[in-house]
Amino acid sequence: MLRISVITNFDTTNWIVGSQVLSAFSERDSKLIPESLFQWENRIADFENVPACEAHWAQMATMQVQGSKIEFPVGLRWKRKKVAKYDAEISHTHRNMKGEQIDGSLIVQAKFNSKVDWLSVFRETCLAMRASYALMHVFHKSEAVNVRPGTSESYFLSGVLHRGTIPNIGWAVFYGEEFAEAVDVDRIAGSGFPIEKIGSGYLVRVTENIQDVVNNFPLFSRRRAELKALFREGFFLIQDEPLI
Repeated sequence: MLRISVITNFDTTNWIVGSQVLSAFSERDSKLIPESLFQWENRIADFENVPACEAHWAQMATMQVQGSKIEFPVGLRWKRKKVAKYDAEISHTHRNMKGEQIDGSLIVQAKFNSKVDWLSVFRETCLAMRASYALMHVFHKSEAVNVRPGTSESYFLSGVLHRGTIPNIGWAVFYGEEFAEAVDVDRIAGSGFPIEKIGSGYLVRVTENIQDVVNNFPLFSRRRAELKALFREGFFLIQDEPLI
């Protein structure tokens, strides 16, 4: 399973963001063009083109909570059943009843296909959403089996932060503005890890090819441990590598 998770505190309801995010899927690789649009589990339309999606982006809904009505932007899902089969969903940045900001997110789950250029999608969605943190990873069975809820491993598998801390390094991680100061660009590049500046953050990969996670996990695991050593101790929740 391939998973992309993009987390942001930027306003995702603006259609400019929506247009850029959907274009990342529809204009780069014909194998990624969405087929159907959903709100939650309800199919609402066929995907025709990006401009036609504007009417469905961040529609406002009202819900009753403890006797008070609150408005919130409804997320949007898009799916594809053909190669490459995937499911993507945007949850918009909003405020809860207490006025606290809830981060927005884009979550993508896909059947891994080495012929699909997911890295370009990852780059473009990180930039479009001004991501604070993002993960792209193909989970090895040792990382995905017998994972208990509420553990560091479960946060990593879900692609979320835990109290502002990154659970673990995936094949590609985007460190946004709040994490960028922890990225030692010279040491990381000097150790042979691909690193690139995107917006106000850095995209760092463990290896050149995501296929390495699938074909040679011991190599990936070793390189991940070496990359982790280039960050301060305790920066990631998970310190140890799974035994292979």
